[in-house]
Amino acid sequence: MTDITFKRIAEDEARILADGECVGDLYRHPDILVPGAVVYIAHLSEDWRGPVRIHDRSRIRAVVERMVDTHPLW
Repeated sequence: MTDITFKRIAEDEARILADGECVGDLYRHPDILVPGAVVYIAHLSEDWRGPVRIHDRSRIRAVVERMVDTHPLW
């Protein structure tokens, strides 16, 4: 299991840190399908699987942790 933390760099953007090393980015965008709602987009560096959309804020850490632990190159 990897220790995941986030470092906010803007109001709607954060760096994803795994064991203290920057491994990707997390963005917050308005959800175009649900007016007034937001969606979080997690994208890891060098991950051919591409970004993942997360609708539930409380699931961000678990989803990113799974993404890091299953990253094909690490």
